[in-house]
Amino acid sequence: MAALTAGLRRALASPWTVAAGLVVVLVTQYGGAWSVPFINDDYIFLDKTRAAPFGVVWAARDLLFHYYRPWSRELHYWVLQRLFGPRELPFHLASGALWLAVLALYHAVARRLTHPLAATGATAAVAVLGAWTVPIVWPAGAQDAWMILWALLVLLATMAGRDGWAALAFALALLSKETAVVLPAVALVYHTRVAGRAARAALRRTAWLWVLTLVWAACHPLVGGRWWSRAAPAADTHVHPPLMTLAVNTLGALVNLYPWPAPESGWGHALRQGLPAAVALAGLVLATAAASPVGRAAKPSPRPGPAPSRPTARASASEPPSAPASSRPSVSGPAPIVFGLGWALLAWLPLGMPTIAWRSHYIVLGALGAWLALAHALSRSRAALVAVVVALALLRPAIGDTVSHDWSTAWYRERAAAFVARMRADLEALRPAFPPHARVFFVRVPSDVGFLAGDGPALRVWYGDHTLSGGFYSAYRPRAAGLPRGDDYFFRFDSLGGWVEVVPGPEDVARARRANPRWEKDHATLAVTLAEGGDWPRAAAEYAKLAAVVPANADYAHDAALSFETAGDSLAAATWYARAAALPGADDETRRAAARLARYLRGQR
Repeated sequence: MAALTAGLRRALASPWTVAAGLVVVLVTQYGGAWSVPFINDDYIFLDKTRAAPFGVVWAARDLLFHYYRPWSRELHYWVLQRLFGPRELPFHLASGALWLAVLALYHAVARRLTHPLAATGATAAVAVLGAWTVPIVWPAGAQDAWMILWALLVLLATMAGRDGWAALAFALALLSKETAVVLPAVALVYHTRVAGRAARAALRRTAWLWVLTLVWAACHPLVGGRWWSRAAPAADTHVHPPLMTLAVNTLGALVNLYPWPAPESGWGHALRQGLPAAVALAGLVLATAAASPVGRAAKPSPRPGPAPSRPTARASASEPPSAPASSRPSVSGPAPIVFGLGWALLAWLPLGMPTIAWRSHYIVLGALGAWLALAHALSRSRAALVAVVVALALLRPAIGDTVSHDWSTAWYRERAAAFVARMRADLEALRPAFPPHARVFFVRVPSDVGFLAGDGPALRVWYGDHTLSGGFYSAYRPRAAGLPRGDDYFFRFDSLGGWVEVVPGPEDVARARRANPRWEKDHATLAVTLAEGGDWPRAAAEYAKLAAVVPANADYAHDAALSFETAGDSLAAATWYARAAALPGADDETRRAAARLARYLRGQR
């Protein structure tokens, strides 16, 4: 019976049991993520890697916002798109797998730093943070997931004394996201505060990490690359929130109180949604508590090897010799709290940079350290630890259902996904295909839905045609000389009816007006767009069409005349000025223009 009990305790405390609990959280809390469509940056990465050779993955060009992240962006999208095409499901499954791997590694790190109960409690708390929305739900969030995965491997290698492997993992973390640059300092805190090494010895153990940091900083286009790169961007300091807002949001996201919970569907719905995760994680923490009393503390694990019987004077002056496992100092005291808080503060330092906006998923790397410290402190009372985990699990769906215009929140993601899915379906129903080299322009698109980025990579992905391009009306310009010829298409989004095509030039006006009650306003907007874009011949044709439909409107006739004159067609301009001047709404400017160009009409008589 004793053997059976011991075996059951080992099973309950097994990492596989923790993994099973994490799978429950992933499936019950993020099951709807598998059908979320690509949005915004996804299409830029898909478009860039669709037919790119492998070398382009690593090339430091065409970098979105000048960030060089070849591992977590280009390679991630290149591999998945080569294997599965531009389909959302494989990308979402990859994000889920990355999340599970990150949490499993975090649990392994925590078990080396504190006792099993605190390690499991920290893992459970982190697992239900709402800040995971972007890394799990948005395929482009893999940038953060990859960086955190490599960061945890850096810490594992550091704790195992594998300095070379730590350096390799650190290089891949830097190639995943820039905020990994804090890891050498985190490793230094581990060496000095947990492993008990002197500062000089700790610096020597982390030397390669600092060397890689210097090399990376010298080459990155946002750091040292500014000195030699022609594409160095200008700093935008308007995106950074006040320091107090940053601190409040960070601490709020750490405990699932950002945004302040006010679920649209009501608290009852939110609590029911979070209940499966709360039950699974509470059971996991209680099982670990039963299997592993708090007193069984983990020990740090320096590089294995026999301890020298008599350390040399040089060794004793720089670093204490490795001790046998049985005599290594316990980390059941304040060391996990000190290290965890140091980890958190260092990881949150980049949030203070004046050119970085605050987003909830930016806090995750620091949250891992913060929850290590918090769980270690709370584990003195298993009831308190369970209560905190349950509260976080129940709050996660509540903040996810709270109205927010922060694109890192679940509410924004769900709204954006719904809009993008509808926009794609409506556009493909209206236009199953576009001819090669077509340009497509859009107006009245709902803000903050991630529909269109850059020059319309979403269109190239949707239609499988690399010659397509697009943008908003404000981006319209006549085709430059030497570019392939093609047609231009214009669409207005209607919140009730979907896309409405606005056809420039000749069309069946009577039929178009019956189908579109906003026909006049749509074509007036299109005419202004063409004029502001410098395409005066097409603008003149639109104004002439409007003047023919609404002959009593002197403004349409005047604008047609002005457009024809700017385009260099004086005869057409004189004709339309004369027509406008004869209308009751004509002003003195129109009549003077008509008189000024009247000679062109006399020559036609």
